[in-house]
Amino acid sequence: MSQENVDRFVEGIEAFNRNDIEGVLRGMDPEVKFEHRLADLQGKFVGVEAVRGWFADLDDYFEPGRIDCSDIRDLGERVLALGTVRAIGRESGVATELPYTVVATFKDGRITHFTDFADREKALEAAGLRE
Repeated sequence: MSQENVDRFVEGIEAFNRNDIEGVLRGMDPEVKFEHRLADLQGKFVGVEAVRGWFADLDDYFEPGRIDCSDIRDLGERVLALGTVRAIGRESGVATELPYTVVATFKDGRITHFTDFADREKALEAAGLRE
C-alpha cells in the first residue's frame, strides 16, 4: 500500500499544479487534519470543507501556484515530501518561493493528516529521519 500512497500524493501535487483543487481534495479523508505553515496564526483545519475554504482564501491572494518535489519518500503509512512551492501575489505581482516540507499520513488510500512544517529539518525529524 505504501507505493500507492506515494502515487496518490503525487496525484495531489499534479492536481494542485493544474489548479484542480477538487482533485486535491479527493485525495483527502473527509475528516483530514490539515496543518499548514500558518497554523500558528490560522489554527488547524479539520475536514475537507475547512481545507476547501483554506484553498479559497489562498486563491484570493495568489495566482495559481506550483509545487516541485524533488524528494518524495515512502514511509509506509506516511509520505515525506521535500521540495519548493512557488506562487505570485495577485495584487503585488511578486513571485514567492518557499520550501515545501510535508509529512502526510494515509489510511485507506486517503490523507488523514497533512502537516507542512515550513522547515526541512523539522519535517525530517517528524518523519524520524536525519540527513
